[in-house]
Amino acid sequence: MRLLIATSVSLIFSMSVFAQDSKSSPKSKDLSESPARTAAAVDVGLYEKRIRDFTEMLKHDSANERLYAARGQSYINVGKFDEAIADLSFAIKANPQRQAYYAVRGDAFLKSNQYKKALDDYTMAIKSGPANHYLYSHQASAAVLMKDYKTAEGAAKAALRLEPNDVITLGLLGGVQRGLGKYDDALKIVNKAIDLAPRDASLLRLRSELYTELGKSDLARRDLDASNSLRCLD
Repeated sequence: MRLLIATSVSLIFSMSVFAQDSKSSPKSKDLSESPARTAAAVDVGLYEKRIRDFTEMLKHDSANERLYAARGQSYINVGKFDEAIADLSFAIKANPQRQAYYAVRGDAFLKSNQYKKALDDYTMAIKSGPANHYLYSHQASAAVLMKDYKTAEGAAKAALRLEPNDVITLGLLGGVQRGLGKYDDALKIVNKAIDLAPRDASLLRLRSELYTELGKSDLARRDLDASNSLRCLD
């Protein structure tokens, strides 16, 4: 590549370091099937090109931690989690104070179902610098997947102190508090989430389950019917 290494890495890594892609999309053999599938294939091709570019750069700058971190992020975006973890681990060993490296490796662990390691990395990221909603909410998600509901509750509350109206985190906290048997607290949180997103079928189903736990069968049936109707429209 003709671009300067430092400029290229700074640009790409700063843009992608806290990417929240749920998972990579496989290449489509028929790009005419849908615009969304075409876009997904283009995205994968872009990340694969970045991987090749970073690999070529590393031949000339093999100790550059930022190159490893940037390539690791690109590996995540194409679903190569083992390679991503290896690259981010190199970056962390070289610079253990950099918050972003733990956050991105945490993403790789989370997406490869290594929940304890993901939780540990998100926790380290929070300790390594100013915490943000993304880190706390992902710490909460990893804890939920480990069934560590107390940790998840604390992390979700911390996330909501930073972004009080985030519907996904509100729903997460409501589910966690339900798991802890805190039905009244959960209902208050879920009510707030539904006020913000009244046509969210999953939240309505969660509130229906809470009403059932609280012995309010009529309200439970109302929300369940509304949830089922919305799912039929999807």
